Amino acid sequence: MEQKTLHITPIGVLRKDENGVRVELEPAYTPGLLGLELYSHVHILWWFDRRDNPEDRSRLQVRPPHRGTPGPMGVFASRSPSRPNPIALSTGRILNVDRERGILTLDWSDAEDGTPVLDIKPYSSGLDRVMETEEPYWHADWPHTYEEARARGE
Repeated sequence: MEQKTLHITPIGVLRKDENGVRVELEPAYTPGLLGLELYSHVHILWWFDRRDNPEDRSRLQVRPPHRGTPGPMGVFASRSPSRPNPIALSTGRILNVDRERGILTLDWSDAEDGTPVLDIKPYSSGLDRVMETEEPYWHADWPHTYEEARARGE
């Protein structure tokens, strides 16, 4: 299989400070916010820029932080920042959409301040919610919902 090189341009940056959590879009992308205010939640695709290095990109097995993990797991079976393409996914509740200024305010994110944002997608229960799931036994003590994760700060 021939490997292709892709070019990705961040659409904005995630900010976290005393004023809360915001995605500040580059001006060219602000028209893309039209209609987002009709949704309650979004998925934010972002770049693990603080882990974008040859060592983390070449690591294909990691030790998950869960208690009781039987041993190393492949990065595709984990949410580890160590991966060939350090892309992350977070879900957040929309608090405000300022289309004029290009600012999306969220209730929470596990990304760090200054993180490059790659894309924003509205949460759609018909596409994103899975009613019956299976997870490894060591996930038993982890949050089962977005709200639980947010409350625990994970």
